[in-house]
Amino acid sequence: MKRFLSIAMLMLLGAPLAGAKDLSPERLDELDKRGYFTPDFKAATHGLVDALGALNQAEMEEKTLRQQLPSLQKQAAETEAKAVALRQELAKYDHPEENDFTALQSAMSDSVAQAKDQVILAQAYVWAYPMSPHAAEAQQFLQQVHKKIADEQQAAKDAEAARIAAHAKLVARGQAHDLSLLEWRELLRGMSQTDLVKLLGQPSSQKSSYWFYTDGWVNEPAQHGKVGMQINFEAGRVITVDEKPPTP
Repeated sequence: MKRFLSIAMLMLLGAPLAGAKDLSPERLDELDKRGYFTPDFKAATHGLVDALGALNQAEMEEKTLRQQLPSLQKQAAETEAKAVALRQELAKYDHPEENDFTALQSAMSDSVAQAKDQVILAQAYVWAYPMSPHAAEAQQFLQQVHKKIADEQQAAKDAEAARIAAHAKLVARGQAHDLSLLEWRELLRGMSQTDLVKLLGQPSSQKSSYWFYTDGWVNEPAQHGKVGMQINFEAGRVITVDEKPPTP
């Protein structure tokens, strides 16, 4: 009977306690002070309120998770992609001598690769993997690239020697007044006034930035003879060489 009266009293309290969601521990404590509840009823009611609070919290957390789900899925996909890339990168180190030999082969077959880069790769492989099954081939690569470098150096020396010999021959012909106008332009291009005097001597005459050599320096087949030169300077160096016909 007392339990029934307690429940009935709750129903008479009106709208604030009409629904279970309107209950709160504070409200129940206030009603308890007024003596409306039995201890058992109070415990049961507090349990209901706590359960409803936990349910509301769970619903809020579920809603938050649903909102975050696309972002979490994207993060998971990115993490997986990074993991795959990392596994692929780590796989290269399972057999480094094979990967490095592949790189060496690629460099040796590259037509635009520089010999100095090739020799570094070949020498590094020979030193790093002396027990590799590719060690002998790497040694051959090293010998090939050393020969290539030696051939290039010899070719450069030969070319320089040929250039020096050709220049000396050109100078000798110039001093003998036996060059065409094009040959004079090649020989004197960019030459300083000091070097020009050493080569040809003092000019016959000077005017402003022009020097004149009028003693028949330039072979002129069209005139069946030789004509002089006029040489123009800028900042003390030859910029143009032209014929100077004989003075009438």
